[in-house]
Amino acid sequence: MLPPRKHKFFALMVVTTDIAAIFISYLAAYYTRFSGILVPVYKGIPHVGEYLRPLIFVVPIYIYFFRSYNLYHPERNIRRIYELLNTVKAVSAAAVLCMALTFIYRNFEYSRLTLFLAWIFSTFLCVLARYCMIQIEYSIKRHKDRSRVLIVGLNRSSRNLIRWSREHKHYGQDVIGLIAINGGGEQGKHFEGVPIIGTVLDFNRIMETQSIDEVIVADPTLPRETVSTLMMKCEDKLINFKLVADFYGLLTHHVDVEYLSNLPLLGVRDLPLDDPWNQWMKRLFDIFVSLIGLILASPLLFSIAIAIKVFDKGPILYKQKRVGRDEKVFTFYKFTTMRPDAEKKTGPVWAQPHDPRTTGMGRLIRKWNLDELPQLWNVLRGDMSLVGPRPERPHFVEKFRSQIPRYMARHKIKCGITGWAQIHGLRGNTSLEERIKYDIYYMENWTFTMDIEILFITLFAYKNAY
Repeated sequence: MLPPRKHKFFALMVVTTDIAAIFISYLAAYYTRFSGILVPVYKGIPHVGEYLRPLIFVVPIYIYFFRSYNLYHPERNIRRIYELLNTVKAVSAAAVLCMALTFIYRNFEYSRLTLFLAWIFSTFLCVLARYCMIQIEYSIKRHKDRSRVLIVGLNRSSRNLIRWSREHKHYGQDVIGLIAINGGGEQGKHFEGVPIIGTVLDFNRIMETQSIDEVIVADPTLPRETVSTLMMKCEDKLINFKLVADFYGLLTHHVDVEYLSNLPLLGVRDLPLDDPWNQWMKRLFDIFVSLIGLILASPLLFSIAIAIKVFDKGPILYKQKRVGRDEKVFTFYKFTTMRPDAEKKTGPVWAQPHDPRTTGMGRLIRKWNLDELPQLWNVLRGDMSLVGPRPERPHFVEKFRSQIPRYMARHKIKCGITGWAQIHGLRGNTSLEERIKYDIYYMENWTFTMDIEILFITLFAYKNAY
């Protein structure tokens, strides 16, 4: 987050680049259409002013949709891929509305091809402009104007926040200390390399002696009265206050009411993918994309298969039993990336960073997630979906069903090649409890556009498998 004094200036810069991108897009669309490059021009060429004068109304429409998608929000602590995707959505919504308005306006007949080109150009240029502004903001946050953050609570959420701030310096947050909930035995010690500078009872002193920009309460077990007191003290000092949500508590709100006679019964609400229409739509999309993907990727699949055979001299495909929807066991396909005897001594275990069991060719294709490509066949067969919780082996399913709350709930829908948890970095040897939270959130909040977003983000992910 940039300091308040710079919010207005940076927001003005962002708006200015958006307006410039829109103007250039419509100008480029006009000249591309009437230059005769794409299609011949049979009638007279309209004056450029006929296409530029409406921008007085078009630009505010674009700005309205940009604002609706929170693209001008000062606290944009989201991954850049999300912001770019929201830019595409906002531009598309604005372009569709502008096209619709041309059907109402009768004083001039606008070229449909020109409007279509304007949508293409504005999408590209607005995304490019947004990316450049993000990089400028990241540079500012990385080197100066950093926020000093104090975390209340010592738990897994605190650890994740500390690691996140270190791994994402471009968001401009430095965790300068932690506060313990109970007792003072931890004071003077360190947690994840960050000093524990007191307890909740020392909050007033810490606020007076430390320069704090933001307080995050990471422990959801802290009494409500205490949280309210801390929040009011932060408000009095003009310090940002945030609270880590109790994710499981939020999930329990996903209930429905039905009546048996005159008795109200509470139960878990039907999932979006319990609707047959949603199931058919998702299945048709899976068939179309997996079939096209297999056809387009066939040269790459063939090349990888030859490389594995030549360099690793082992089997090309790795077949394994996995548990899918309704606990149905199916054969799961991947390119072979590990030695045939990888689990001979250890038994079933997850992959680790720099795993010594990985072959030379395996390290390369895992780096780019190419080992997952054969799963398109699983999707085409109907064993899996493109998006959903990752399938697990029967050994681990039996192990986790008694250890992890709500673990088996993820088997109510088809498993997937990628998922909501995976695009948030929860893959491989990461917290299974966190993964379940994200899987259940996906199940209970599924939409078709959500699947599109997840696939889009997966294609442009910066972190791949190890």
